[in-house]
Amino acid sequence: MESPISIKGTREGLTITVNSSDVDQVIASLAETLSSQGAFFSGGQVALRASDVALGPDALKRIRDLLTSNDLVLRTIVANDLVSQGSAESLGLRLVPDQAADGFSPQARAATPPVAQEQTGSGRALLLRRMVRSGQVIRHTGDVVIVGDVNPGAEVAAGGDIYIWGRLHGIAHAGAMGDDKAVICALDLSPMQLRIAQLVARAEDNEHRKSQGPEIAYVRKDGIVVEPWHKAPRRT
Repeated sequence: MESPISIKGTREGLTITVNSSDVDQVIASLAETLSSQGAFFSGGQVALRASDVALGPDALKRIRDLLTSNDLVLRTIVANDLVSQGSAESLGLRLVPDQAADGFSPQARAATPPVAQEQTGSGRALLLRRMVRSGQVIRHTGDVVIVGDVNPGAEVAAGGDIYIWGRLHGIAHAGAMGDDKAVICALDLSPMQLRIAQLVARAEDNEHRKSQGPEIAYVRKDGIVVEPWHKAPRRT
């Protein structure tokens, strides 16, 4: 059975696709997703793709208010249905026809500014050539590659893998959208906390271990293990 909604990261932000005409199901599914992953999406901008689903003003307002309460901004409605189009106009939201497979028409891309710090992308890697300092947070829906150190108190979260060409002393969360096959690699893997999907490994779990050079963290038998980078199994 198809989920009432689906969420996809793009270079412009997030596309939330409505797959059901049952508004209560859509709201419940969206609330559940944001409850578990909302912090990862926080600060993002959203295009709501309704396609041919009819969303009245009240339904659209409920969706907008739910997004707002989770620090997401509904910018664009992508729809062909006249009811949804009228609702978007009544709420002062940008409206574009559904022309693109990813939920963004060329007009939507022009109307929706890119996300600033919490950069998003679908299937694209984010490359940063700099140190990530204490208090800074990097979020991205694809892989993240950092050429530099991640200091204590800094956080990196990725929907895919995380590769640190330097020292990882902060927090790293790979597979943040539920991918337990994601990996975390660093030249010096000495983090405050590692997370892969829903699994967590804290610094105190390995407080006496010393870095063995380039290492990789991945999930094996419902736990996070750390091994020398060259010995780890290849991801399939």
